[in-house]
Amino acid sequence: MPQPTIDLHTLSTSDGSATYISPTRSHTIVCGVSYPLEVQYRSHELPEDTYIEVNLIPHNAVAQVKERHVESVVRRVLKSVVRGQETPRCMLGVTLQVVDAESDEGVPGGVKAGGQGEGYLEVLAGAINAGVAGCLDGGVQMSGVAGAVVIAVDDEGAVVAWPGVRDRKAATSLHVFGFGRGGECLVVESEGAFEAEEWERAESVARRVVFGGVEGDEHADVDMNGSSGRQSLFGVMRQAVETKVANDGRWRGE
Repeated sequence: MPQPTIDLHTLSTSDGSATYISPTRSHTIVCGVSYPLEVQYRSHELPEDTYIEVNLIPHNAVAQVKERHVESVVRRVLKSVVRGQETPRCMLGVTLQVVDAESDEGVPGGVKAGGQGEGYLEVLAGAINAGVAGCLDGGVQMSGVAGAVVIAVDDEGAVVAWPGVRDRKAATSLHVFGFGRGGECLVVESEGAFEAEEWERAESVARRVVFGGVEGDEHADVDMNGSSGRQSLFGVMRQAVETKVANDGRWRGE
């Protein structure tokens, strides 16, 4: 199974940043984080919490309704893991830029995926992962991490994690599941027609992709299904942090 790619601190002018590439290379999302900031509008100031602002910029169009919805979901996920009480009356600014999208070779000219006529679930999963990774790089105080995966179910009931543009077009239903590090389900977004049994199998596969191995195992985020080299999503995030720490230590001559 392919794995996502996460690189931290890819922007030099942001407090925190990350670049997320989906496993099928269908989307590349760059996240820039500014934290802590002074709240721009007095109406947004929260006396006991941090105001979180998320902006999503699509790769080929002006942001419209589906981008606004993705922003609201990402904001909700970040609010569940960010320790906002540590910086009250301040703002956490997260900007997500979709810089590349997979071409649909089934369309003359290879039209890019992710246009206004398409669904938002693939971008949603990537935006959640990029936003969390950017906050990790920016030193945002967090109680844990979160991760999301997109799942496709075809007309024969087969479940596919990280579907490409062709898999998404052939699917009868698409689902995004987002989980916190403790196993709690933070996001469930679905589109299409599906039975309860198909949804349950999709959720089960999503948990294995995000956590790896058996949920609850403290080493579950190291290997995927017990196979060496197949990291879970949380394993990829942890490796990205470890790589950044190692690079920072090398720069200091430690």
